Amino acid sequence: MDFLYHGSNFPGITELKANSKLHGTGEIVAYATDNIPYALLFIWDEAITGYSGKHVTGWIKNGITYYEEQFPDQLKVFYSGASGYLYRLNKSADMQVVHNREGMFYSVSDISVADTEYICDVYTEFLKYEAVGQFKVFRYNEQSDERKSELIELISNAIVRENFYKNDDAHRKFIKKHFIESWKRATEHSSI
Repeated sequence: MDFLYHGSNFPGITELKANSKLHGTGEIVAYATDNIPYALLFIWDEAITGYSGKHVTGWIKNGITYYEEQFPDQLKVFYSGASGYLYRLNKSADMQVVHNREGMFYSVSDISVADTEYICDVYTEFLKYEAVGQFKVFRYNEQSDERKSELIELISNAIVRENFYKNDDAHRKFIKKHFIESWKRATEHSSI
C-alpha cells in the first residue's frame, strides 16, 4: 500500500480534515505529499518563528525536496528546536495530483491517519535527510552575491506590494525580524 504524509505541530490528529483552499481554486481540500522531507517543512512552530502563518520556501523535483534560504541560516532559524508530528496517511483512489506540484496530492474528503511519528527536532531530521541526498538546501550564505541580491529584491517587492503588512501586525513583525535586508531595501524604495 502506498502512503502519503502530512506534517503538523498539532498533536492527536486522527483524521486530516479538508479545510485548505486548493491552489488556484476555491475548492476546499486536504493536502498530503509522498515526500517525507517536504511534509516536515510544514511542522511550523509559532513559538520559534513568532508567526502562525507558514513561510515555506521548498519544493520537490525528481523525488528530492529542495529548500532555498532567503536570509542567512533560515532553515536553522525556522526549524531548530521545532517539534511536531509526521502523520502517515493511506493513499486512496480519491486522492488527486496537485497540478504542476510534484509529489503533492489533495482530497476533497477527510483522510484517515494510519499512524503518527513524533519529531522532536525538525532541523535535526532535515540534516539526516540531507546527509542521504533526499533533502538539498540552497544556503543563503553559499549563494552568489547576484543571487543574494535577487532574493532580497524578491522579498522587498513583496513587502512593498503588501503595503508593509500594515493590516497584519504579526506578519509585519515576522518579515521585519527575519528579512532585515529586504525590509531595509523596501523602506529605501518606498515611503511607509
